[in-house]
Amino acid sequence: MFQVIWELKVKFKEREKFEHFYDAKGDWVKFFSKSSDYQGTDVLESGDGDGIFLVIDEWQSEEAFNEFVKNQKPDYDLLEEKAKAVSRTKKRIFINLNQGGE
Repeated sequence: MFQVIWELKVKFKEREKFEHFYDAKGDWVKFFSKSSDYQGTDVLESGDGDGIFLVIDEWQSEEAFNEFVKNQKPDYDLLEEKAKAVSRTKKRIFINLNQGGE
């Protein structure tokens, strides 16, 4: 398994749009679901009411993620622009590789 973990600071007025964008029927999940190697997205809130969230995308492998983004680059760039519209900041904070196949 390969995880890409994003930290987002959500605009207070855009919280509802953010939640719809990243939920199971939202644009983010719909886009990545085009790949059979995509395994889902989890969204975690900090709990401090500060509008900070972690978005965790799970993939079969790093290669699958990179290849999908490369092959879908124009659409991926449009998706990123939509993501920016619902957050103050977005940054990839780290990746997680589980080499044991668990």
